[in-house]
Amino acid sequence: MYREMVEEGVEERNVEAELAMRKIKTKSNSGVAVVSLLTKPFACPGRCTYCPTDVSMPKSYLAKEPAAARALLNDFDPYMQITNRLKALEMNGHPIDKIEMIVIGGTWSFYHPAYQEEFLIGCYQACNDHGTGEDSRTEPYADRLEYLRELQDRNERARCRIIGLSIETRPDYITEYEIKRLRMLGVTKVEVGVQHLDDAVLKLVKRDMTNARIKRATEMLRNAGFKVVYHMMPDLPGSTKERDISMFDDLFSGEEYQPDMLKIYPCMVLENSELYDTWKEGGYTPYSDEELIEVMREEKKRIPPYVRVLRVYRDIPADYIKAGSKISNLRQVMDEDMKKNGWRCRCIRCREIREAKVRPEDFSLSDISYRTKSGIEMFLSYENQERSQLASFIRLRLPDDHGEHAIFPVLRGAALIRELHTYGRHTPIKDGGTQGQHVGFGRRLLAEAERIAKEYGYETMAVISGIGVREYYRKNGYRLEGTYMIKNL
Repeated sequence: MYREMVEEGVEERNVEAELAMRKIKTKSNSGVAVVSLLTKPFACPGRCTYCPTDVSMPKSYLAKEPAAARALLNDFDPYMQITNRLKALEMNGHPIDKIEMIVIGGTWSFYHPAYQEEFLIGCYQACNDHGTGEDSRTEPYADRLEYLRELQDRNERARCRIIGLSIETRPDYITEYEIKRLRMLGVTKVEVGVQHLDDAVLKLVKRDMTNARIKRATEMLRNAGFKVVYHMMPDLPGSTKERDISMFDDLFSGEEYQPDMLKIYPCMVLENSELYDTWKEGGYTPYSDEELIEVMREEKKRIPPYVRVLRVYRDIPADYIKAGSKISNLRQVMDEDMKKNGWRCRCIRCREIREAKVRPEDFSLSDISYRTKSGIEMFLSYENQERSQLASFIRLRLPDDHGEHAIFPVLRGAALIRELHTYGRHTPIKDGGTQGQHVGFGRRLLAEAERIAKEYGYETMAVISGIGVREYYRKNGYRLEGTYMIKNL
């Protein structure tokens, strides 16, 4: 009713009223609207003992999980999954012009290329059509990839722009060919199932890969500009509390790993998994809730300020869990533990400004540098004096060889911007900002990154831009070359 009144000119737009009416504010207070959707059930190349099999779902997913239930309701049709999700977000009062799309379900790289292309065609069609009254599903096309590129071009100016696209895969499926293909499809973030860093544990749970593949995949993805998410699984068979905690020391103390984001999924015993049989026979005992909280506390303490913890618990309904923790609000429990025991998690998610009002003069430029195997990573951010609030950040990569051996010719001689993100209430693209977004943090970080890259002797800057953010970079002097936004320095 409020929207109709504004549209008819009866009522003036009132941002505070909109915020008061917005439901589940966390859905967009990280600056974007997140849309998750599932691929169809397909075979999986893995045989992991902890992974359940539900014939109606992609491997490792269960029909009553929220995103899975939505997918099943829409018969896994990407167009309908997205359309209905956008309607729900909009009806709950969320802006939907900046979409972070997360494709989940099985191992993306194992799916047939034709299915991958058709699936993403449906994704782009849904975002391009939403709110226009059009239905591009009836459009004829002769070549899937050409049509996909056409849809991506339209999305640069669409009402619902895909500003980031992520997929899930295994580290051992990351090859040069796969990286080229992911970029062609518009992927900007890759979630890799790492689970554990100990080869003995990986072997015991039949992960069928080694730690060496994790290291190699991570550096390959980073050198192509991708944001890298690790899925980590404490409490696996063969591990211990001490080993799980030291694993997080290993993640961030050297040059081998250094993921940008984490999803932490404590191991659960689920029916229709090999681990369920092992547990019934007495061959596996999961942590108690107290032990899990102790491990999570020590792990979170070890997470540096340039890493975002996306999840600390898998959203699986309790009736599926036969053994293992059922604390579904584990993040809230950890927040309470921080207050009670006087410690603080420094990860990005714990410090982002969310709904806080921002005075730009209260935030100053901060920088953190760390090395990986083949380059320097710089995390530049605008934070308050206490470093307890983070408003905006940029990830700048300076390859050791100036990209001389980069997979893509356009990246040779280039520094890389792997991520630029401003937090705060999701503000529509056309609106000005009085909160975190649209107050100039992003432009200043971009200029600082360019200055540093030039100082280090790089000829160009390359951005792994989401399709829907290309216009922003064009306004800042960038042009599209291949699948990257490029600027001469």
